[in-house]
Order: sequence, then structure tokens, then C-alpha cells
Amino acid sequence: MKTLAALGALIFAGFTLAMVTPASATTVATIDGCYDCLSQFDTPVLVIQNSTGGTLNNAKMVLHGYQGVNNGISLTVNLGNLGAGSTQLSWGSLPGVDGSTSAGNLAAYDYDDEYHDPSPYHINDPLCGQPANVGCVDGGGSYWYAQPGNFDVTFTATVSGGLYDTDAVFAVFSPTTNATGHFVGWEGLDQKGFSESPFDVHSGVITGDLANIDLGVPPPPGVPEPAVWGLMLMGFFGAGSMLRRRRATAATA
Repeated sequence: MKTLAALGALIFAGFTLAMVTPASATTVATIDGCYDCLSQFDTPVLVIQNSTGGTLNNAKMVLHGYQGVNNGISLTVNLGNLGAGSTQLSWGSLPGVDGSTSAGNLAAYDYDDEYHDPSPYHINDPLCGQPANVGCVDGGGSYWYAQPGNFDVTFTATVSGGLYDTDAVFAVFSPTTNATGHFVGWEGLDQKGFSESPFDVHSGVITGDLANIDLGVPPPPGVPEPAVWGLMLMGFFGAGSMLRRRRATAATA
């Protein structure tokens, strides 16, 4: 039993190391994120900083809700061709999609407030889930308190021109998993996807590098990258070596 336990521990350690060790990547552009900024009141904004030296052709975003009422909802936004420099993407006016603040719309203006009263998803709590000394966010109120849920973003494009001509590029990020290394409430929601939280503020502050746009294509969901497989195999090899040594010692005894 001890041998099996040790074997399991080694395998788990190898798998864990693989999951937290990032593969090498070539970053060619970045995405900034902010909430209530750049004259876009009370709504999410992304700014793509195209520094590839070319055009980002056939750019698109796939939004996927992973919490709350919007859990499992997906939306594809075709962005077209993005030139050099900054491109601002404001929720409520994303190209080719409905921007109305309506239930289940991941592209809605004022996204965090799309399940307000009298929606059946409205939460009747005068403190909006916050401590008594905090309560609802300033300027808001329990009328808008609900759990729409955060969403993640997968960005893809193909570079045309410059050093990376014809190369595919991508970025995958969310308020929790992003280039900053900490939670960023750029959707106006807290970590659990609730509205009227301290992140639903009107500061106009831009987060900076929310996501890196790297060369390559996004890995299929649930499929480890090559570097991850290598580390996992190292874990299995180490476990097997330990098991053989234990058997040899037992046989000698």
C-alpha cells in the first residue's frame, strides 16, 4: 500500500508540475482591458495593441460564459482585419452582434446589469452580497443584483505582412486567468460573477497587459500542450524507477 501511495504521489506531482509550468511562447501583440474607461460608461472594453508589424486578418473572439446564469453560453464575434496600433472593442458596439442589455447576451452593453429586476434571476439582497459596511456599489443598488457570471475570451487571427507574415496568432484569457496573474474585474463582476460588487466601479483605469497574443493556435479544450506531456512522462518515469528499486530491495531481503 505504501508503494502504491508513493507511486500515486509521484504521478500527481509530475502532473501538477506540468499543469503549472508554462510552455515557451513568442508574444507578438497584447490586449489591454478595462471597465468604464475610454468614454465607455459602465461597460467592458478591450484594446488590442497590434505590434506585429502587419495586419491581423480574419480576427475573431469567441466568448464563453463559465459561471452563473450565463454558464455554458458561447458567442463568436468576427472582428475583420485589424491594422497596426490600437483597436478599441467596446461591449454594446461589437461588430456584427446584438449589443442590447438583454438576458444571456455576452456582448451586451452594461453586461453586468443584464439580469436586473424584475428578472427571475434578480437576487433580493439590500447589501448586494457585500459586508454591511460596504453594501452595494456606489451609484448602483439591489435592483441590479444578480449573478450573470464571468466569461473567458479566445482571440485568433492570421498576420499579414511584417516579420510574422502568414503566421497564426492567439490569446486565451479570462478575468481570473490572464497576463496580470490576478483577478481583473474588467467585466464589472466579482470573482464569482456577481454584479454590484466593488469591481462595478467608475474609475476609468486601464489594467495594462490583460492578455498576450502569441504565435500559434489555441490548444483544444482539455488537451495538454507538448511541454505538458513531457513533464507528465517524467513523472511516470520517476514513479516507475522508484517502484523497480523497491521490488529489487524486497527481493534481496
